[in-house]
Amino acid sequence: MTETTRDGRSRLSPRALRPFRVPHYRRLVAALTLSLFGSGVWVVALVWQVIELGGGPTELSAVATANAAGMLVTVLLGGALADRIPQKRILLAVEAGKALAIGTAGVLAVTGSLEIWHLAAASLVYGVSEGFFYPAYSAWLPALLPADDLLAANGVEGVLRPTVMQAAGPAAAGGIIAAWSPGLALLVIAAAQICAAAVLGTMPRTPVRGEPAPGHPMTAMLRDIGEGFRYMVRTRWLLVTLLYATLLILVIMGPIEVLLPFAVRDQTGGGAGAFALVLALFGVGGALGSILVASLRLPRRYLTVMNLLWGLGCIPWPSSASPVSSGSWPRSCSSWDSPSRRGP
Repeated sequence: MTETTRDGRSRLSPRALRPFRVPHYRRLVAALTLSLFGSGVWVVALVWQVIELGGGPTELSAVATANAAGMLVTVLLGGALADRIPQKRILLAVEAGKALAIGTAGVLAVTGSLEIWHLAAASLVYGVSEGFFYPAYSAWLPALLPADDLLAANGVEGVLRPTVMQAAGPAAAGGIIAAWSPGLALLVIAAAQICAAAVLGTMPRTPVRGEPAPGHPMTAMLRDIGEGFRYMVRTRWLLVTLLYATLLILVIMGPIEVLLPFAVRDQTGGGAGAFALVLALFGVGGALGSILVASLRLPRRYLTVMNLLWGLGCIPWPSSASPVSSGSWPRSCSSWDSPSRRGP
């Protein structure tokens, strides 16, 4: 792709950077980066806040389930509302809601008043907000960018997600928790969401792109959601892929996300920094994989290749030094105490 300068000469413009020529898109990416950073800090802060409150895998699973339930309940509604309400208004409400919920939990944590149910409630609000965020963000892009730049914009998000949410955010959280406390990390998340809302507030309000559907708005919205389900069932590759992904997340990824921090602490002796390092390396690997795949030609059966690679990454690798083989299984979950509460 070439680009003409003021003096009439042409210069090469990388396709991946073309969306950044639009000032409104640059601000949207800045807000997305702040939001993803907060999400990355949340992954580590949530775990260590549960541990500091004396919780184990059961309590962490309950808090994480609240987050997932909030997203599951609202994501379809968020997709339907993104076509009917200005996306700027949705994103501002989302960032404000996350800032209020996590900020309240952070204040309770630093004052010593936080309980597990407080954290579960904040996690529920966080999940509900995420269910509205990504549909609105995706629906806003076509109003801000030319159609030719949308693929590059998706690539930008594909790089930001692993590098910011899975690497930079957890790394920052590990440092904050090691130096201060998980409660302060929660306040940092709230500050990031407030900054994201401030950036979004400087952007123009664009008109809703879709035509208003006939009939009552609620009936039309439910009709759109039903049509989405019917399309999913009719489209065999989409249905199979979603069922496969659901099975992997339920059986493999969910338990790994809940048990990984306790495995890091009780099997390696690491703390929040070690857990953040594991997540950061996962994010770096994801970013490198995205760049590699983007540099290659798309395979003919790309869905088959994608599912095979995903399944390969979920294969457990046994180790002769594991606690199972040596007979030194970690202590009971009920005896997992916070490091700050242990005696000398």
